[in-house]
Amino acid sequence: MVKLRPRTPVVTEAPEPKLEEERICEDLMILSDDSENNDSSSDSAVKHLRGRWELASVLNFLNVFEPLVSEKLKLTAEEIEMGLIESNNTNAQLHIALLKGIPPVNKHLDDANAWITVLCKKLAPWWPWIATGEIPLTASKGKEISEYQGLDPMDRLKFLKALCELRVQQDDVRSYIQENTKEEDLDSHFRKRKLGGDGKKTSYWFDGNDMQGYRLYREVNEISKRNACSDKSCLSWQIEATSLDEFQRVARELSSSKASSLAATGEMIETEAIPVVEKYHKKKERALKKKMKLEKVVNVNFSRPMRITRSCRNRMPATYTFDDYDKMISDAVEEREETDNDEVQGREQQSASLGSNESSEGNKMKSTEEEAPEINKEDEAPEITNDDEKAKEKSKEDAESKGEYGVKNRLRQRVTRNSALC
Repeated sequence: MVKLRPRTPVVTEAPEPKLEEERICEDLMILSDDSENNDSSSDSAVKHLRGRWELASVLNFLNVFEPLVSEKLKLTAEEIEMGLIESNNTNAQLHIALLKGIPPVNKHLDDANAWITVLCKKLAPWWPWIATGEIPLTASKGKEISEYQGLDPMDRLKFLKALCELRVQQDDVRSYIQENTKEEDLDSHFRKRKLGGDGKKTSYWFDGNDMQGYRLYREVNEISKRNACSDKSCLSWQIEATSLDEFQRVARELSSSKASSLAATGEMIETEAIPVVEKYHKKKERALKKKMKLEKVVNVNFSRPMRITRSCRNRMPATYTFDDYDKMISDAVEEREETDNDEVQGREQQSASLGSNESSEGNKMKSTEEEAPEINKEDEAPEITNDDEKAKEKSKEDAESKGEYGVKNRLRQRVTRNSALC
């Protein structure tokens, strides 16, 4: 007889925890990849924007004509760049401030995304004179709002540059230039002076202010000949430095150059640009430290337990008019009269009770006299003498003086209380 060996069941562990961990790790990797892709795309967009001369022109326009655009609009160059890339609220505020300086001003300009329609209508008739090529967007019954959100940042930059050109054509800008420009002053803030270059193709420009920040631009002029009759000038711009470290690096590189013109440019950056940038960065660091200190104080105050304190405003305000004083005196007199009436009633009740007690005692005495007629005169009740009457009168006077003292004391306490409240 063949005996079959029982088969041992194989127990497999459920790999759910491992799968869950793997899934979480995969999600984190996907999120990190997405964030890296977004950061890389935004960095590439910023780099592409900084390679356009239109951005430098817009920043220079906002620097020179800041009092006319908007004194309340304080934007840095980085915020303007991100506004063009993301089409956020910063970009809307900048366009609205520029559109308000171009008459006629639309009443619905401050409404949500209404400025896009106004922008298209303003620029459409002026586009051939203030920009090159065809206008990227025109007003079409509200469709331009969604189309503007989908535009490339370069096209948004073209719109902003054209809007600045149209803003310059207004009368207030022209009068502002005439008032602030002097014939003897050739180096006014309307005309930028380049720091130097190689004298052929490359030039270096320094521009900015304490609000936007300071930047060093490198301009390259490349000439390409298509035929023997026409030349085309191609300008390429690049931002070489935006921070203090970048300014110092560019200055060292140019100062160590073999070309004398580039070495002189490096020295100009060290003597003229770097001190201004150092002062700006120190001011920015102080403002940042002050902000962090204030935030720390606010966080500490919110972390502490709330304590309920007594408010001084709940107290009765003190007044010093004659009517109030007379009212206070009359109230005190009424209280005194009420207390006197209460004392008189109490005395009457006591006297009534004493009279009833005396009558009952007298009846008892009569009955006892009838029963025992023979009583010695020495055992009779003593008569009331003058001394007893004087003592009663003195006690009554003491009670009245105490009552008057109580009224005066209460008045004195009220006056001191009112003076303390003030």
